[in-house]
Amino acid sequence: MGRESGFGSWIVGMKTSQLEHRYEACGLKSQVVEVDTGTTLIRCWVPWEQPESGLWSAGASEKPAVLFLHDFLMDGTFGWEKQIEMFTKEFNVYVPNLVFFGGSSSTSTEKTEAFQADCMVKMLHALEVYNEVMVVGAGYGGLVAFWMAHLYPKFVTKVVFVASGIHMTPTSQKMLLAKFDYDHISELLLPTTATGLKNLASVATTKPVYRLPTCVCKGILHVFIDKHRHEKVELLNKMDCGVRGGPPLPHLPQEKCLIIWGENDLVTSVELAFKLKLHLGSSTDLVVLEKCGHFPQVENPNSFNRISLNFLKSTN
Repeated sequence: MGRESGFGSWIVGMKTSQLEHRYEACGLKSQVVEVDTGTTLIRCWVPWEQPESGLWSAGASEKPAVLFLHDFLMDGTFGWEKQIEMFTKEFNVYVPNLVFFGGSSSTSTEKTEAFQADCMVKMLHALEVYNEVMVVGAGYGGLVAFWMAHLYPKFVTKVVFVASGIHMTPTSQKMLLAKFDYDHISELLLPTTATGLKNLASVATTKPVYRLPTCVCKGILHVFIDKHRHEKVELLNKMDCGVRGGPPLPHLPQEKCLIIWGENDLVTSVELAFKLKLHLGSSTDLVVLEKCGHFPQVENPNSFNRISLNFLKSTN
């Protein structure tokens, strides 16, 4: 690792440390959970309380459980930093890193969203969450949430889908890839250079990104993208959604779902939001937030938090 990427990694590490303190201040603690007899390790923020004695203890079990699943471009800690304070007031919040992201790993050869969904449920059961859970999934995390809802219909009660391209096709991102002369989606989502990272950021957010220092870009690449790069490429290659000639997507049994999208999302177009709403049925609400790209939970957190909280707290 060169001096420039080393300095960038230090900056990213400082930001990570700040976020970790914020999560802890909201009553959460980072924990590694073993599933499948230890072949899969999942790092997850879990609800804990720190009383005056300074001893950590299990969080308040009477609160409803909500699982936050991050996008392919982030880990759990960075993906939900603007939600954690508001949601921990109302819910027992669980924020994992999906398998092969952050500190989560596995020796399994499985790389599908259904595998990720199974791991998330096993993780929650290992944390003694058995009754019900609501899931908020962004991007790739929304694909995992979809399969959790399908495979565990009695366990998953509500789902919030955030910019999740569940109805992608093999040609959905053809024009986006052509913009940068890429042949495969992994070239966009898993850049190897600072320029590639800026290309990704330029289509993922409405915020200006080209002034981002090269050293910071290299730090982000080193900390977030280079680790488990091979496995992440496999995740993209073995996706259930968007596969050519795949079976029809199942219909979910959950009565209520919510879809939130950014109107300027270039990674997963708003057209995919309307296709998802049509698939889920008339009881599903779709909210398109203005002046947002692929990360409405980051670019307009106030509206996102208000809309999501109202939905998750509603009884009808």
